Amino acid sequence: MFAITHPDEQRRLATLRGYGLPEVVKGAEFDDIVNLASQICEAPVSLMSLVEVDRQWFAATCGTELTETTLDKSVCSHAILEDEITEIPDTLLDPRTADNPLCHDGTDMRFYAGAPLVAPDGMPIGTLCVLDTKPRRLTPLQRETLRVLGRQVMAQLELRRNVALGDVLRREMDHRVKNSLTMVGSLVRMYRRTAQTPEAEAAFDAVERRLSAISSLHRELHSTSQEDRVPLKSFLGRVLDYLRVEAPSNVTLSLEAEDGNVASAEAAVIGSVVSEFVANAFKYAFPNGVSGEVKVVVKMGPDGFAQMVCSDNGVGLKQAASPSASADALGAKLIKASAEQINADIESELTADGCYLKLTRRAAVAS
Repeated sequence: MFAITHPDEQRRLATLRGYGLPEVVKGAEFDDIVNLASQICEAPVSLMSLVEVDRQWFAATCGTELTETTLDKSVCSHAILEDEITEIPDTLLDPRTADNPLCHDGTDMRFYAGAPLVAPDGMPIGTLCVLDTKPRRLTPLQRETLRVLGRQVMAQLELRRNVALGDVLRREMDHRVKNSLTMVGSLVRMYRRTAQTPEAEAAFDAVERRLSAISSLHRELHSTSQEDRVPLKSFLGRVLDYLRVEAPSNVTLSLEAEDGNVASAEAAVIGSVVSEFVANAFKYAFPNGVSGEVKVVVKMGPDGFAQMVCSDNGVGLKQAASPSASADALGAKLIKASAEQINADIESELTADGCYLKLTRRAAVAS
């Protein structure tokens, strides 16, 4: 016989569909659960059955090739109306199942026990059930095991749904952040074109470089599962890729970095220092088409970032005086402030062989 409709059927169906489509609500963890239920309950067939409006479909099965049935063959549609395990010792003697086609068509279902799968909102969406070809009863241990395994099914479904919701939110946030960074970058470039002094141009350039570093950091965060840590080598590679677009044709840019992850805030600071050094090298270190290289070398320690050296092999001490002393001072202040943010010492010098800048993490003070 058909089961009566659940008293809050529309809400129940909405809860079920909130867990995803049939091809989504599948996985090895559910296969393991139904296999375990079958073994412990000593039943040849076990199912993770989800009851829809006109059918029941099986997210995981053991001992059968069926993937779904119509509701006239569904015992689980009766079981979801109960608060506890539904056990039918002999299906031919129970009015809910006596006329069920599965009891007469060669399948010979003679025993059924199902634990309701109840969502956190109280709505039953299906059952974890076991079936046998002979009348019988579960032992107390088997009943309790079926109940516990049913709760484990719901825990896995909730985990999957929460992960999926988190992915949707992250994608939406990613889209919005990228749009915001693009808009701000466009505004900075627009206002830079109206700048009236070298100082103003230098300030806008510095802002744009920092936006680039933030964009690179954002991309790196969204390409790794480690939410608040990023692989520094990969991140700096993205920063240098951006800077290469602005590089003079006579200057090459290279990176040597050891593998290791750092906090996202630390990565942003290191990226800003690299951006500032490289931008200054492009401006002053290779005048009149002099060829050369700007190099970034990063060393990692047992606790993360240890040291970074940025260097160029440009004209060094022979370079002409900067056209804007105040612009250079602004860059130096930004680099110094950046170093303080990550508890690092900064050292820089012009030599006969070019310029270098060294950023070294300070040793932790023992408490």
